[in-house]
Amino acid sequence: MANYNPNLVKINRSYSFEELAAVFGVHKNTVSVWVKSGLPCLNERRPFLILGVDARAYLKERRGRKKQKCKPDELFCMRCKAPTKPAESFVEYLPLSATKGRLTGFCGRCECVVNKFIRYDSLERYSVLFDLSKPKGLGRVNDSNNPLLNSDFKK
Repeated sequence: MANYNPNLVKINRSYSFEELAAVFGVHKNTVSVWVKSGLPCLNERRPFLILGVDARAYLKERRGRKKQKCKPDELFCMRCKAPTKPAESFVEYLPLSATKGRLTGFCGRCECVVNKFIRYDSLERYSVLFDLSKPKGLGRVNDSNNPLLNSDFKK
């Protein structure tokens, strides 16, 4: 299932299948599948209507159903779709910005990639739990004391 934003639904409106499908940019059959799987619907008369409050609550509940918490010593495996411990407790920290990054390693069960997003501040706590490696930064060419001799600039 795609991750639909429940806040796009207005809680004070009632939607037909087509209108709700237009809100999320999906086919109306997708909305009918939601109704069959538990989305409340007013089906006494046609057109069948869905209350905005019910649609928002259904999508929030369905979104939360798939989330899983990882313990501090676990990372999420993409193939197993479950939190697992990394193989040999070896992980690598990949910075995404100045304040956050991602721990990556290999699953102990299926040897697929495991991930966990963390704050840079909590990196020391994870270095106690795992054999942590940080990537070495690449040096810039222009920071060198010895400039390149084969440049196109003429003096």
